[in-house]
Amino acid sequence: MLDEPTSALDVSVQAQILGVLKDLRITRPALTQLFISHNLAVIRFLCDRVAVMYLGKIVEEGPVEQVFEDPRHPYTRALLSAVPVPSAVKRPDRIRLTGDIPAPPTSRKVAPFTPAARSLRREPAIPSPRIRSRLARTGRHGVTLRITRKV
Repeated sequence: MLDEPTSALDVSVQAQILGVLKDLRITRPALTQLFISHNLAVIRFLCDRVAVMYLGKIVEEGPVEQVFEDPRHPYTRALLSAVPVPSAVKRPDRIRLTGDIPAPPTSRKVAPFTPAARSLRREPAIPSPRIRSRLARTGRHGVTLRITRKV
């Protein structure tokens, strides 16, 4: 797992690290790398597949070129529209997200051996939400859809 391995490095050092990681993919094909980054240019350069997260949930995943060229989820579209491009290149209009960022869903999951977990066992269970999620697939490119059911 490589969590932001080049984020605090000088550009020339970043290039060296990325070169090593790219070479490892060729020389050690059985090696799996999970690369976590906010740098979309680096992801496009280094990765075969990408997963886009929003509020801690994967909302879109698929081959890098397919997700970058044909984003399906609104958050992925907005994210990609914010990537700086050289001025000579025609870029699509930037998508601006408006409104308040929703709070991530709260969870009652805690380590089972903590005092908090013992006290939660005495409380009544919270009813499950009326929202379910599924991954809609188009070829090998997926988008998470939220489907609300009336109860």
